Formats: sequence, C-alpha cells, structure tokens
Amino acid sequence: MTDHRDPAEARLDELLGAWCREIEEVPVPRLVDPVRAVDIVIEAKKRGRVHAPPDGAGTRPPGDAREEAF
Repeated sequence: MTDHRDPAEARLDELLGAWCREIEEVPVPRLVDPVRAVDIVIEAKKRGRVHAPPDGAGTRPPGDAREEAF
C-alpha cells in the first residue's frame, strides 16, 4: 500500500510518535500515596470538612472496603 500523505505530515507523525514513545519510557513517580490520601479524606469527613457533591454524584465504586469507616 502506497502512502499518499504529504511528506511533511508523515514526518510530523513520525516525530510525534517518537516523542510519545520517549515520554512513555520514563517512569513517573507517584506524587501522592493513594492509601494516605484516602486516610486524609476519611479523617476530614469525620470532622465534617468534606461535603457530599451537590448533584449526589458518587466518587467511589459501590462496596468500597473503607466505606464503613465513615
């Protein structure tokens, strides 16, 4: 199959693809420990500092193991 694209577009696709692969190769450390973050939110809820969203949207999947901590 022959590539009928503009050579500049093909080169741009090649460069962007290489750039994406290069970025994906570098591991990104976690900025926040998820378990610690959940503990902080639980503690804040206990103190009444976190309020439910006004539209009633759920932010956790049903049956979350930490649900009984509230």
